[in-house]
Amino acid sequence: MERRRPDQETEDLRVPYVGAPFGLQEAGWRNFYADQDFEVLLGVPECTFDRTITLEYADLECFYARAELNIRRWSFLDWPNDKEDEIGARKSPAIAVELDERDMVLGTTEKADAVIAKARELTAAGHYLVVCHLCTPIVMGEDLNGLAHRLEKISGCTPVSWSQKDRDNLDNFGEFLRRTLGRPGYFDCRPDPSAVNLFHFPERYRKEELTPFLEGIGVKVHAAVFPMMDFPSVERLAGALSQVFCERSSYPVKLKELLEPHGRRIVDVPAPYGLANTRACLERIAQAAGRSKEFKAAWDRRMREIEPAWERMKASASAKRVAFVVSEATLPRLFQVRYGFGAPMATMVAEMGFGLDFLYYDPHGRTVPVPKEAPSSRLHIFRGPWELQELLEKGDFQAVYSDICFDWRVSSSGKARFSSRDFHMGAAGALAAFESLLGACSLPFYQRYASHLRQPSRRIHA
Repeated sequence: MERRRPDQETEDLRVPYVGAPFGLQEAGWRNFYADQDFEVLLGVPECTFDRTITLEYADLECFYARAELNIRRWSFLDWPNDKEDEIGARKSPAIAVELDERDMVLGTTEKADAVIAKARELTAAGHYLVVCHLCTPIVMGEDLNGLAHRLEKISGCTPVSWSQKDRDNLDNFGEFLRRTLGRPGYFDCRPDPSAVNLFHFPERYRKEELTPFLEGIGVKVHAAVFPMMDFPSVERLAGALSQVFCERSSYPVKLKELLEPHGRRIVDVPAPYGLANTRACLERIAQAAGRSKEFKAAWDRRMREIEPAWERMKASASAKRVAFVVSEATLPRLFQVRYGFGAPMATMVAEMGFGLDFLYYDPHGRTVPVPKEAPSSRLHIFRGPWELQELLEKGDFQAVYSDICFDWRVSSSGKARFSSRDFHMGAAGALAAFESLLGACSLPFYQRYASHLRQPSRRIHA
């Protein structure tokens, strides 16, 4: 804990520690990011409802530790909007079995039989049964694969294994994918050069903007897999020549390695955040499918629709500024894809024409150069909590980034807050993000009522 000023009455640590990127441990008072929380959550795959049943076999503690996230409830963290696709969409039905001490001592025969009976009602030939290997059954030595194969014989469903080890090894559903793609004759069909498979494009953007645009220029979307796992789609992967992977901070599966040796073209595209990256992403997909000419005409039409509103907002944004509280570790990440497919926020904000302020933590107060990606930005150094608070209060920026809902540090400084939730993929998403950020900068509420939006004073117990 930093030293307190003699006249300071309240505690220094104004927020609890929030997760940060792996390997990055920021002190709570200057941490405004929740990358680690988002990354961990996004590493656990979800499955579509299409012919898929999930079996979770665990003790009660496991279910508490993996509580269902609902973005419509109050939360300490402002979860990014793209996660809503996975939470709000229809997911596969699940069979949850709670194991207790009796099962651990006497065995799980009764509950295993009950699982078989219930799963038999819900599955049929051509269905997929996802068996989640969680901690307790692994420690007990429970034969979950044997359970899955019993069901396979009874109903004809296809068993799929998943464990936390798969997540940690970035190999989600690896056994299933290797078995399916390695099946004799799987790649014998002649792939369609005008068709593409899409990987790691969030469902909402893919359905509302990406797929309609591609189909409009003659590109066929053959299959789409991840972030939601659609097992029936895997059966169709061999039919498209180009395998399009959206940029991520890390890939939770090894599909590239499985597809590349079989003559399928791997196409890596930038995550479509902001107009420039959206164009680059779509153009690369169109080139892979041989539709470059059609892409140019369609993109020009799209820009004619967007540009009047974009330029009008850009003129307003030129008089506004936004701020990020950063350090040596966090500053570069603002220009990169974060926590899976999270937006490179500073890149998008600069494209919109806002002024950028970086409040930079250096314990020795050393001056550092502004980032080369934003040469016109301003950089302010702080060393302790009171210096950060002074910069927040006296800065001429109107909004500050924080992943923490109702961040006292921001509201008490008279500034509006924006977060990962305000950034979206695609041209329409960039426009919506622009409107949201401009609205935050134009809102006088926080400046007017800053004195009423401070954290209540309380004693600290150390």
